[in-house]
Amino acid sequence: MTSPSASASIWSRKRDLLYLIFFIIHIPTILLVDAVTFLPTFLQTNFGLQLRAHYIATYQDKFAEAPPPWFAAFVAMELFYQTPLCIWAIPALIRDKAMVPVHLLVFGVQAFVTSLTCLVQMWSWEDRTVAQKQSLTMLYGPYVALGAFMALDMVFRLRGRLVGKRKLA
Repeated sequence: MTSPSASASIWSRKRDLLYLIFFIIHIPTILLVDAVTFLPTFLQTNFGLQLRAHYIATYQDKFAEAPPPWFAAFVAMELFYQTPLCIWAIPALIRDKAMVPVHLLVFGVQAFVTSLTCLVQMWSWEDRTVAQKQSLTMLYGPYVALGAFMALDMVFRLRGRLVGKRKLA
């Protein structure tokens, strides 16, 4: 485990700073937009329900309007895997914890695969215009790109650690 005094500041680790900002933004996105209607009613807020209604009205996202069963599973992954991971990752990134690459590799792959699945399905919709699909692509696309980038970044970080240790052995 890297000690806080031995690691570089989060401000000098630009990729980690990007991930930190993403996780800070991603938590309210999950709780106020993606998963708000999946939460028990006592956890749903008027603000979250209004924000989700505005999102649906603006983007006509069929996944939000009437989610297919597999999409509900993706939202469950956001609630039960991504939300706790995001909460863990914020201080872990700041402190440059040794397990960050392992957890962010899994997160990156999961975010890439689930977001890409949504994009592929969304582009098959025949009842949405190309402009509507392009707008939704601007929302889902960054998750695909960041997920792929994060996963590759973590693979190379872990590879560096593992190959470096093997050469010493």
